[in-house]
Amino acid sequence: MGYVHDIHLRRDFDREAFAAAAADIRTLISRLEIPLAGPTGRPGTMPVVEGDYIALNGLNEFCTCTPEDPEYRSDRSCRWKCGRQYNDCGQPFVIDVRPGAALHPRDRDQYWFDCKTYYKPYDLAVMVSMIALKHHLGESLRMYSKPAWRWGWNSSRRHPGGAVGVYEHVFPERAPVQNILDQDEDEP
Repeated sequence: MGYVHDIHLRRDFDREAFAAAAADIRTLISRLEIPLAGPTGRPGTMPVVEGDYIALNGLNEFCTCTPEDPEYRSDRSCRWKCGRQYNDCGQPFVIDVRPGAALHPRDRDQYWFDCKTYYKPYDLAVMVSMIALKHHLGESLRMYSKPAWRWGWNSSRRHPGGAVGVYEHVFPERAPVQNILDQDEDEP
């Protein structure tokens, strides 16, 4: 299974709240000192954070994709074209709730997104993004990190305060961030 972040978002979520979360995510990732890229990890690309679409990854210095290659498609990404040579990127963190976006294959009342970051530095950007989404979307959103949900949320080698500390530093009026993850459940 590996280390994976899961997000389950109810189909009837508040779109204005999602747009507010996207604005917070733009602020958060602009404050991080982590090299980020678009969803493929291709150098020279930027994270995409819009009112209904969020897509980012770590930086893949070994990427051989050309600008003509698509930045991201659901069936493959530039990362796989580059083979297994990637350094600070992993699976893209993509939250797509644009009209016509795919719903969960087994539960048509929700969207489902997951991302394996392989503990790469961009994992922090994914976690602070998840906190912003949870803050704005509340009970409409459930999120999990498996297998070790505590890793990096409250502390890590790179960031002593972890994702929670970064979020609270950028938005001190929202501290303390509590009950972020649906941690008491094994499966969504």
